Amino acid sequence: MESGPKIDVTSAAARRRFYLDRAMRRQTRGSGSDLRFLLTLPRTPNGISLLVEQTFGTIPALLVGAHAVAAYAAERMTKDVDYFVAGEQYAQAEERLRDGGWTKLRDLHFPNAKLGLHGSAWRPHAGGIEIDLITSEQEWVRAAFAAPITRDKNGERVIPLEFLVLMKLDSARANDQGDINRILGRLTPERVEEVVRVVTRHYDDPAVAADIRQSAEIGRWEYEVP
Repeated sequence: MESGPKIDVTSAAARRRFYLDRAMRRQTRGSGSDLRFLLTLPRTPNGISLLVEQTFGTIPALLVGAHAVAAYAAERMTKDVDYFVAGEQYAQAEERLRDGGWTKLRDLHFPNAKLGLHGSAWRPHAGGIEIDLITSEQEWVRAAFAAPITRDKNGERVIPLEFLVLMKLDSARANDQGDINRILGRLTPERVEEVVRVVTRHYDDPAVAADIRQSAEIGRWEYEVP
């Protein structure tokens, strides 16, 4: 069994470095699945998109989380759907959910995050798929909503790629690191540098540019077919 120095699990940078260092030493080429073929498949409808759109009305909401990843990389399973709204519209979005027949389950807190994220979890009164409503009051949110609109294969509006990478870098869980690798692994080196420029503009971490480039390299290995 491998052993080494303990990492600070409360630090996203330390968690990223742990995953990246291990992947650089141990990850094999290929993924065991044909990722390029998986990308051609339609994204699985989440079953509540129309209901959420009708509930929010004119409030812009961006799909984030695993369902947003499916717009940029191979889809993976998830049990809930994450939506992102601007900070100044968060209270109104919660009110729309409550008036639209949703039950608030709990508040969501991200105490170790740098992006100022917070939110709440909701479920329709009749039961069904849970959604997380997430927001932040920081400047990067305005940039995310001002960027050109991106839509997935089902026509849903998703957070722009650069800002999805930003959020997942800040979370730095195991699933997030895998998502980042697969998103970036498809991009050209020039496109990766565009992501670097946006993320470093909004994220105070001197190592994050190197982490993005290394994640892209590891991600390319997954797309290699023997």
